[in-house]
Amino acid sequence: MSGATLTASYSGVNTTYAPQEAGFRYGTSQGSLTQTAYYDGSITNASGSYSATLMSLASGTTYYYQAYMTVWDGSKYVDIVGSVKSFKTTAPAAVGNGYLECIEVPAITNLSGTGGSGSEASGRGYKWFRYNTSNSKQAIATHTFENGGKVIRNYTVMLDGDKKCALWSAHAMHADMWKDNGVGRNDGWTTDPAFDSSWQQTGVSGYSKGHLVASNYRQTTTAQNKATFYYSNQAPQYQTKFNDGVWNQMENKIKAAAPSGSDTLYVVTGVLYEGTAKYVSSVQIPSHFYACIMKCSFNGSHEVTAASGTAYVFTNEAQTAELNSFKTTIDAIETRAGFDFFPKVPSDLQTKAENGTNVLTL
Repeated sequence: MSGATLTASYSGVNTTYAPQEAGFRYGTSQGSLTQTAYYDGSITNASGSYSATLMSLASGTTYYYQAYMTVWDGSKYVDIVGSVKSFKTTAPAAVGNGYLECIEVPAITNLSGTGGSGSEASGRGYKWFRYNTSNSKQAIATHTFENGGKVIRNYTVMLDGDKKCALWSAHAMHADMWKDNGVGRNDGWTTDPAFDSSWQQTGVSGYSKGHLVASNYRQTTTAQNKATFYYSNQAPQYQTKFNDGVWNQMENKIKAAAPSGSDTLYVVTGVLYEGTAKYVSSVQIPSHFYACIMKCSFNGSHEVTAASGTAYVFTNEAQTAELNSFKTTIDAIETRAGFDFFPKVPSDLQTKAENGTNVLTL
């Protein structure tokens, strides 16, 4: 976020009656200056200047402002205003591939170019960052949100434009960083601005929009939660006794396991396409859904000191078995999905967390 200090000059003020107030009205639209920054001093001279500082401005954004002063005209107080002016805040520094270095984001070896960035859809977060791959129909995006003056990663997703579905979505969970403020489900599915709209399907008849990053995982701010309702964050998922059954049970267990202190839970959810391809309205239906979960502990130098993991895989149909019967290893999912998950975890700790030696119990 950015800040700015505005200054205005004035003259010819009748100081017999002190001006009631002075300041600036501002906003991101020239015709809608709805926010006010007040001058906190006193106007005692007929001419001079005053200033006010604006805080928590969006980076790389044009703001419009107008100075005003409320003065006595001989019978009543009236506003005297200046002309509307503008300024643009500094754009955020380029992040390079930094968001792809997060612990749970699968190893990416086929990046192509630098991708791009842009603003989130209205009311759905702070900014998105896109990374292109050598496959012209696959790209990766990270969505961020702002909270307490900090820009925080929401989740990272890899979308396949041919299948019109995310292959995986990766995110972290910590009870303090991604705090549950109970903002609720801010339903309203919309196109993810980081990807071509033609890559995104808006729903498939007979299937639910199965969240990859659950709405219930992102309850810190309304904007953060809204970003879980991008079409890129869902896949056609069988509803009865799956989406509303074992998948929901698993999501609740993962959320309950979100730690605080020096531990963090990392989650990758995704889909598989195995066996005979099934299409509905030209959209290929995933044969399986999976989740890989790893809990890591850190020392004061942000180094991973311990790790444990578990995974689940389900066929995309009604399920009657208990949740634990769908348990597998992260290694097994990696083999089937063709991705290397949690690549930033030290190899000795990663191996034991992924092969079932150090099992995470949810």
